[in-house]
Amino acid sequence: MNRSKQNIPIINRKFPSILTINLASSRRILSWITLIATILLAISTLIIKWAILKPIHEEIIYKFKNKQPVFFKRHSICRIIDLSSEFNIFTFPLSCFIILLFAIITKSVSFQGSKYCKGYIGIPIPLDFFAHVKRTLAAVIFAIFADELLDIANDVLNGGNPSSNKGVAIIYLLQILRVLVIGFRCYPTLAAVYIDTWFTLLCATIYVWFDFSITIVYNGLCHNDYYPSNDDYNKTNVTDIPRYLCLAYISIKLPILLFKRIRHRHIRDRQLTREQKTLLYSSLPYSVEAQYVKKLFGMSNTKISTNHFSQIFQFIYTWRDDFRFSSRVVSVYTSVLLLLYFLTIQFCVQGPPLLGTIRRNSQELANLFSKLINTPDPNLQLNENPSSDFPLPDFVRTYLIAFIAALFITFIQLLIMLAGIRRNLLQAYRGDDCEIPRRISSENINYITGTFHFAGYLIGYVIVGYIFLAIFLFIILISIDAFIIYGNVKTLETILKIIIPTLLLVFFKMYLNKILGQYVFLQRAGEVLSINNRRALMIFLYFNFFLDAFLGFVAAIMRILRSIASEILYMCRLDYSPLGRKLETIDAGFSAYCGFIFVECTHRHPVLLYFVSHLLRDHLYATNKKRLSKARHKWYVAVFLLNNPILIYRRKRFLTHLQQTELKMMLIETKNLNELYIEQPPILAHRASVISVKDLEELWERRKF
Repeated sequence: MNRSKQNIPIINRKFPSILTINLASSRRILSWITLIATILLAISTLIIKWAILKPIHEEIIYKFKNKQPVFFKRHSICRIIDLSSEFNIFTFPLSCFIILLFAIITKSVSFQGSKYCKGYIGIPIPLDFFAHVKRTLAAVIFAIFADELLDIANDVLNGGNPSSNKGVAIIYLLQILRVLVIGFRCYPTLAAVYIDTWFTLLCATIYVWFDFSITIVYNGLCHNDYYPSNDDYNKTNVTDIPRYLCLAYISIKLPILLFKRIRHRHIRDRQLTREQKTLLYSSLPYSVEAQYVKKLFGMSNTKISTNHFSQIFQFIYTWRDDFRFSSRVVSVYTSVLLLLYFLTIQFCVQGPPLLGTIRRNSQELANLFSKLINTPDPNLQLNENPSSDFPLPDFVRTYLIAFIAALFITFIQLLIMLAGIRRNLLQAYRGDDCEIPRRISSENINYITGTFHFAGYLIGYVIVGYIFLAIFLFIILISIDAFIIYGNVKTLETILKIIIPTLLLVFFKMYLNKILGQYVFLQRAGEVLSINNRRALMIFLYFNFFLDAFLGFVAAIMRILRSIASEILYMCRLDYSPLGRKLETIDAGFSAYCGFIFVECTHRHPVLLYFVSHLLRDHLYATNKKRLSKARHKWYVAVFLLNNPILIYRRKRFLTHLQQTELKMMLIETKNLNELYIEQPPILAHRASVISVKDLEELWERRKF
């Protein structure tokens, strides 16, 4: 076998030569220029915002120290900027006007036959969520939404505004209007990048710089979350750092894209649509789809990634050159991470002042709980609260540790889910359904509705999971802190005296069963599932029946506790269903995840994109070559099979199986005809496979869609 494999000549396919070294160096230099310019612009805008806010802050501090009435009077421009809390009178009309301009210059397939508009007037697409081109810019634009998502989360957590006299229908209509206003804010920027013309990029650049200026003035004069406290004054800049970095990156990146578009204007490419340009990218030699197809044919090694961060973060996440996440995944993840950052800052700043009242109320509940489970002990050592069997320590330190730990755990879970998305997509590409349910054609409507909810469900699950995990860790850390500070807590000791003996009995029984099963009741120390000592096994099963009846109640309680702990820990992940394999389809989050995987697999399959891209390239850039002879076609097939020896056997088996199947079908349909007619090969038997000679001949003859 080894000799035969070594004698097979391997002929590597030659792709068109491209100066990738110069291209990579120019991209690296441009990336460094963009990074440095973004940091400088963000720092300068933060200084401007700080200079605007400082006089107002010093005035309020002066009035507070001199015991003068402190009233914050908003600047007159604030009433002009926003008519309401969510409607910006400057940026919203401008964004609507730019979207209208883009709609006029956008071509639509529905109006191509019209005599008046000549194919123009169409709603511009903000972003191709299935593509992986210009993902960084799209992700940064979506990260700006984290502010608005934080406001929505605060409204949900606070239960809305109970003092409002508006009806329920009016409140929901205002919330829908609020979501539309949020979407219209970044719609022109995304649409301009998608259309990718000098006019749209110029409009988007002007709009982004204007919106950035309005944001600086509004955050400095009109909107400050942590303004009243002197200690929290500098924390406003901390919360503004990610937001200003994102706005600075967009403000620098758009002029660079505009300069590149003006410099590299290809007259032939003007007739191509944006979808055709994206599809043509898939057939380039360095594209992700080409790398995936090369790996299938054994022509490349994708274990070593060319990404610069792959060696640094290899222990967390391994990059692959043959896979890229879509723009939707990257955009959702950036929004979620920035939202977690804002939530953590908000909880760590606004939470500690309220912990004193929460501690007093919690101490009363702890005293009531301790009275229910035990009697007062007069010999209890003196502490801060002598009448309490469950004294509570200070909450501030434990509170901060709990939220920081919850943030770290949630971040790790999101990274694990990111790796799971890639693994499940690669499994779906090759038809592997070992982790997610098999795709069923009758469930296509559920799959498309599931992918609708993927982004929203992920954001909601992450927020709720992060808060519940922080509360869960806070309760555990409070109990540990009470033991460390007070030495002994009678209530916890009473609970542990009940739990620990039961757990010891359960663990002893579990390890005893393993030892007996391995060395007494199984042959060859458990290597073979064959019973040994049958008589002793029957006696053990008889007495074990009564003992496990008691342990079953303990196991049931432990199952509930484990389910609660695992649900809190895995709440932020959509790829994990706590309901189990049988009931995972009724989990809305997991169903949305499965729908997302199936839709992504259908529209982003690398083999499909690579093949269709080659067909489109041959159709658009056809060459005047003469029709090749059949002998040359056969030589091409031979070279292809030499490069891929595995396909030789698959091709033979496919041809044999196809001929046998078609002959059987003909025997069933024509059993009353002559035997000579049955022995004739059917016409369809020549349709062998996608790599057969006849298919290649027909492909060369048509060369059209």
